[in-house]
Amino acid sequence: MIKVIHCADLHLDSPMETHMNETQASKRNTELIQSFVRLTEYAVEQDVRAVMIAGDMFDGERVKKRTVDEVLDAIRRTASVDYLYLAGNHDEVANAFADHDIPDNLKMFGQEWRTYEYNGVAISGIEICGRNTESLYQEVPHKDGVANIITMHGMAGTGSGEGKINLNQLKNKGIDYLALGHIHTYSEQALGYKGVCCYSGCLEGRGFDECGDKGFVLLTINEGHIRHEFVPFACRQLHRISVDISGLRKNSGIAEKMKQSVQEISSEDMVEFVLTGEVDPTDNIAVSYLQDRMNGLGFFFSKVKDETHMAIDPEDYENDISLKGEFIRLVLASDTSEEEKATMIRTGLQALTGEEITL
Repeated sequence: MIKVIHCADLHLDSPMETHMNETQASKRNTELIQSFVRLTEYAVEQDVRAVMIAGDMFDGERVKKRTVDEVLDAIRRTASVDYLYLAGNHDEVANAFADHDIPDNLKMFGQEWRTYEYNGVAISGIEICGRNTESLYQEVPHKDGVANIITMHGMAGTGSGEGKINLNQLKNKGIDYLALGHIHTYSEQALGYKGVCCYSGCLEGRGFDECGDKGFVLLTINEGHIRHEFVPFACRQLHRISVDISGLRKNSGIAEKMKQSVQEISSEDMVEFVLTGEVDPTDNIAVSYLQDRMNGLGFFFSKVKDETHMAIDPEDYENDISLKGEFIRLVLASDTSEEEKATMIRTGLQALTGEEITL
């Protein structure tokens, strides 16, 4: 029996300041690095023979030296495990590892097929580039009598090209497990009559488009048969919570409903509250006040986003001679989309009442 880990899309040294303050972003980047370190320790504890990294270990060309040092040190400390690295569309391996001593147990894939063999397992990979987008499907490696694992990075579908993986071209090629990177959510599907295709997802969520469990896939291979299971591994989860505030006129009531919606969520996690539903134009949703209230709940990071829409009946303002009524009639009569009208009315009323403008 042999064990192999399939992970991808670590995106180390990601710029996270757009969602967090500098301190939070720095801590979160450290946590991403430490998640990889924890994975290397897990691999040793579980007698894993190889770790496949299916692309995008780093987020871009500019990687801090200390980040690369920590990655290589963790690999070097776990010499019983091989790390099979495939570059993705975000990272530049040559740049990241330049001027560093590469451990013997860090092995690279390139722009031609390369295979690493273990007891009863053959793991092959290739970087998809402009010159091999068609030929790679004609040369898919296959070894008789062993479990055949292929790793690639890109968007799986029915098309070919740079950054694309044509699953139709990989069916019935004797692939038992296709380990993919690029999509940050775990998923699996059948590949041909006997194979399975999996995206491991990312190790840690970074933004609120990466909610839910994050981790890796653990493969157990026994006599040519592969069993795979997803292992949640992130130190924090991200949650996007929709809160329908239709009919609520007071910000205190809205805050209370928001608080009730996250009773089961750990304070260690990150939460984006998305306000939804119909609101009256005269209602003043004080996002800054609500943000302060949610900050008080003690989550590692929280964010309030207003996606409500206004319930406006033009007849209600036909005879309104106030500045507010005139303003609403002008906006409703304008040649803009309903979404733009709602935004204009919301910000205009906030300005008229002297409240903080939220866009």
